[in-house]
Amino acid sequence: MDRPRPDVSLAHPDDPVFLAWLQVLSHAFDHDFEEDLGSPGGRAFLRATFTDNGGVPARLFAPLVDEHRRVHAERVVTALLARASRDTGRTFDVPVHHEWSDEPDGIGRVSVGHEPVEGLDPVDIAVAAAEGVQCHLADRERLVWPLCPAHRTGLHATRTPDGAAWVCSVTHHVVAPVPS
Repeated sequence: MDRPRPDVSLAHPDDPVFLAWLQVLSHAFDHDFEEDLGSPGGRAFLRATFTDNGGVPARLFAPLVDEHRRVHAERVVTALLARASRDTGRTFDVPVHHEWSDEPDGIGRVSVGHEPVEGLDPVDIAVAAAEGVQCHLADRERLVWPLCPAHRTGLHATRTPDGAAWVCSVTHHVVAPVPS
């Protein structure tokens, strides 16, 4: 599911069976999954999931979403903690939590520290995970990280046209990509 694949092998976004499946899921989860078709990563996840699993029911779709979010969040946290360690010379541990839903057909909750990770697009997941790492380091370690090298102020994880990035809070310039 994480590997790039040619679009020709994926369900077409205008396929009526695919769209009907999204409507069933949208009703089951009270979330408009057709809106997720607007982001490249969300569209890729939904199309790949449908191609690989067909019109899987909500109770089987929910764990796929949970796993997708967890895997991407863990990957981002691992990369960010390695960078934080290089930058500071310290080792940190920021937990990635996963809680199954209390509802039989519900999507569970993934969080980094105390920050929830939502969305289907890996860019959105990366932004949320970066915010979780940053908040955890600030709350637990009293550390503002990462810093803008030009202004020595804290950066903010933001979705940009090029993906997830650390953006300076002073001039709003992109300082570095956030791994996604």
